[in-house]
Amino acid sequence: MNGVPSEHLEQVPVTLVPGVGHVKQGLLAELDIYTVDDLLHYFPVRFEDRRPRPLETVTEPAQVTVLATVEGAPELRWRGRKSVLRARVRVDHRHLVTAMWFNQHYLRGRLGDGRVLRVTGRYDPDRRTLVVSHTEFGGAEGAAFVPVYRSTKGLSTSQIQQIIDKALARYGHALSERLPRELVDKYRLWSHRRAVAAMHRPLGDEDRRQAHRRLAFEEFFLFQLQLQALRARRAHSEQRPKLAVPEDAFETFTASLPFPLTNAQLRACRETTSDLVGDRPMVRLLQGDVGSGKTWVALWAAYAVTRAGGQTAFMAPTEILAEQHHREAHRRLQTLGVRVELLTGRTPAKERAAILGRLAAGSVDLVIGTHALLTADVRFARLELVMTDEQHRFGVSQRNALRDKGRWAHVLMLSATPIPRTLALALYGDLDVSVLDERPPGRKPIRTVICGYSEEPKVILRARQVLAAGRQVYVVAPLIEEGEGEGDRATGAPSAVELEARMRDAFAGFSVGLLHGRMPGQEKDAVMRSFAAGEIAVLVSTTVIEVGIDVLNATLMVIYGAERFGLAQLHQLRGRVGRGAYESCCVLMSDARQGVSGERLRTLTASEDGFYIAERDLELRGPGEFLGVRQSGLPEFSVGDLTTDLRVMEVARDEAARLVADPDFWLLPKYAALRQLLEDIETPPSV
Repeated sequence: MNGVPSEHLEQVPVTLVPGVGHVKQGLLAELDIYTVDDLLHYFPVRFEDRRPRPLETVTEPAQVTVLATVEGAPELRWRGRKSVLRARVRVDHRHLVTAMWFNQHYLRGRLGDGRVLRVTGRYDPDRRTLVVSHTEFGGAEGAAFVPVYRSTKGLSTSQIQQIIDKALARYGHALSERLPRELVDKYRLWSHRRAVAAMHRPLGDEDRRQAHRRLAFEEFFLFQLQLQALRARRAHSEQRPKLAVPEDAFETFTASLPFPLTNAQLRACRETTSDLVGDRPMVRLLQGDVGSGKTWVALWAAYAVTRAGGQTAFMAPTEILAEQHHREAHRRLQTLGVRVELLTGRTPAKERAAILGRLAAGSVDLVIGTHALLTADVRFARLELVMTDEQHRFGVSQRNALRDKGRWAHVLMLSATPIPRTLALALYGDLDVSVLDERPPGRKPIRTVICGYSEEPKVILRARQVLAAGRQVYVVAPLIEEGEGEGDRATGAPSAVELEARMRDAFAGFSVGLLHGRMPGQEKDAVMRSFAAGEIAVLVSTTVIEVGIDVLNATLMVIYGAERFGLAQLHQLRGRVGRGAYESCCVLMSDARQGVSGERLRTLTASEDGFYIAERDLELRGPGEFLGVRQSGLPEFSVGDLTTDLRVMEVARDEAARLVADPDFWLLPKYAALRQLLEDIETPPSV
């Protein structure tokens, strides 16, 4: 089998690796390893640093590797079936340390006086003890970095390492190059074969760095190649009539606004206009921070389509948000001759039938609604633009269902959740993205402070002063009811149900409302409408208010258990206040002042820049936690790190786009293997 062709490694079963029988085959299958190719590309999750270090540099308990000499006879003690083996060892000929081996009694005969060891374990400098996890005899030079693999019961990381070593010895020569030679030479990358070997057995820091650099670029490049091919396929497979937007339309629109557009809004409007007048369907994501003015960009797109004789559908995730968009659209566009309608589940049957008739006849220019727009009886005379607000709350099939009501309709998706650039490239690499990174003039800053639970009386007093001045207050809890989360009592974070009862006592004389995700939709909308109308002074809620309507009179938000929320989510919640002309404040209730939790909260007090906060959240929590367990769109990379490898992703994207645009890529035999990756791609994942 030593002569196995490289392209056939994916067909070589893992049982052909020496030492892998049916039992280990089953255990490897639990790790999604079925072939030799799977095995060789099953990379370590981390490395254990086993370079010897001087003990005098260790000032607190830490994992170390040291050279030691046994002094005297070892002592073995039993506690039931568990054993502790102790020996006095001299480290670096200077430090006398007590070494302990738990449940390794079989080593007793090998730890004679004067025996030289190379041991790894946790050293406590105060107690001068070393709990040994790995022992090498003779003091011979061992591996500087030992790989640690994701394992499974019955198959340890060291066993996986042994199997991979055997696979490398037998099949490593058959690993084929996956990147075009010009890219390998241009960026001075190691070969695929050399990088894979170094990922499993690095000789030092440079080996690890070069292997990671090569394989991260490869992963990102192959991923981006698929995304860029999707863009190219969509651009060449769909042609649509160009929209004739009059030259004076934009000037007319901007003249009707009470404030000038920011530079970011102007840029987004230009990008959107360019798409609308083109002969390819627009698929654009409009991403902006809280209060950055996405709605006006969306209204410009709707107005441009109206002036070109087309219709627009604008879908929002909730009735109350759809109603807010309808009010703003009516206020801004009605005077410009745009006929605007609202269609939700609350629309009376008779009124609904009339609206549907006008839509089908073409006498409605812009319809704003919820999922009610998706029903089969909603038909358009000439649907040219589909917009969705908070696009991540709609599934791909829902967005496509609305788009399919028009022929070659343009798509504009709005999101108020800032996504760090690396994640945007990974999630939306096949889309065009417009970013609003400026705040419109007039928005007041929101003061953000951290208060411990011992300071709660002061917070309540401040809230009463806010209420006495005629303003309103949000109180946010991480849980609906007590007991939903592990350790909720230990962290001091009360539930929304408990908080509502407490707030009724604390704010006697003021109306208190409760809002959470388990309430029926109509009941939730009724509570939000009451709060918006000023009938509720204090709204106790979970994160369902994260995407809500503008309550200009709400100036204080108190968030309990703030350390439980992601930074981006806290920023979204904070954005519910400070929307009017009054000074506003957000109080983060938490006793978590140290470590990562404290650092995260301090980041929020130092900045109101949602993109900066999102980047910090990504750094501190990683991409999986940042997006949340329900986010299924995040690709999994085994080497590339979306937190730290931003530049690598950007270069990979640029090179993939360049290659896809080159006619030679689709013709020359040397690119056949790369083209094979694209054969099964039919529709873009994000659209």
